[in-house]
Amino acid sequence: LNADATRPPHAAEAALMLRVVRRLERLGESLLDYARVRPPQTRPVNLHTLVEEAITLVRLDRETGRVNLTNQTPVDLILECDWDRMVQVLVNLLRNAADAIRSAGEHPELPFPRPPEERRHAAIAGSVVVAADLSSREGQDWVSITVSDTGPGIDPDMLSRLFEPFASTRLDARGTGLGLAVTEGIVKEHGGLILARNRADCPGAVFEILLPRRAPSP
Repeated sequence: LNADATRPPHAAEAALMLRVVRRLERLGESLLDYARVRPPQTRPVNLHTLVEEAITLVRLDRETGRVNLTNQTPVDLILECDWDRMVQVLVNLLRNAADAIRSAGEHPELPFPRPPEERRHAAIAGSVVVAADLSSREGQDWVSITVSDTGPGIDPDMLSRLFEPFASTRLDARGTGLGLAVTEGIVKEHGGLILARNRADCPGAVFEILLPRRAPSP
């Protein structure tokens, strides 16, 4: 019998196995989310409060550290949506943005002008901002929610298939390849649309969610 086969795993090996198990758990949950067919349970919610909850969950789940997560949505904007599912959408986008910034490495001096708030906090490596505004199109009110980051941006070759299942090539311990596909599915269930683009003013990405302010009739 090989002695190595009976020895307890080293700490690094145990940590690796734990990451694999947790990733498999997340993959299973994502597959269930992707396959689930259930109409959204919509109700009027305060968007600012919803975004605050998503940011809090990401801070608990991720070591955001030097990534500044900011909620700039109006404090009085009411939107009809499924609270839990829309929180899931924002958590997915915020996690992706924070991970992209962290994976880009440490940048003592970012190669673009930083806003005053970031200049006052020199230790901040990057930022993710959630904003929203209201517009009217063809007699219907729409809410635009944007999640903007100062990360490395999106590979242009990936933009056209970003929301396809397993399109991402970064299937590391934190990813399952289904997050954005699930996100798009939830937004579509709400009668909305999600778009992705790279920022024009500086390196980084923008995800924009367009939702009808009032839930579509079943």
